[in-house]
Amino acid sequence: MSVGRETRLSAWIERFAAHFAEEGIPLIGGRILGYLLVCQPTERTAAELSQELEASSGSISTNLKFLVNAGLVTKRTRRGRQAAQYRINEKRWVDLIQRKLDAMVSVRELTEAGMRLMSGDPERAVRLRTVDDLYTWLATELPAVWDRRPSSSR
Repeated sequence: MSVGRETRLSAWIERFAAHFAEEGIPLIGGRILGYLLVCQPTERTAAELSQELEASSGSISTNLKFLVNAGLVTKRTRRGRQAAQYRINEKRWVDLIQRKLDAMVSVRELTEAGMRLMSGDPERAVRLRTVDDLYTWLATELPAVWDRRPSSSR
């Protein structure tokens, strides 16, 4: 791969990591995810990740544990090979999105309950109604979109 392409790839990995940092995944965890999505071969050891991502082995280890526990990365050991290898678990991304959709539904349940509490005081419920309207719309529209999602290309 050319130096320019590697530089662009590194920048993309940083953008990817920054996006997922906003979603609660540590920055190093996001870098690991981004890298594992595009690396060749598809599996890497913790030492290789540490070298490729220029991160400490402790930080890589901590974040790999987090990502394995979240199901986004799988860990594999092989007989005769001391170091475990890690790879992205692309099938678990569906679960990640499903959890986000479920979280939106639970917010809708909270706003609905709040609206019931405020039923006699519409002036106090104005802000809550705005949020409730948004989550009501999401709860109505997103399941149909989710059901139409394409199957994996694999």
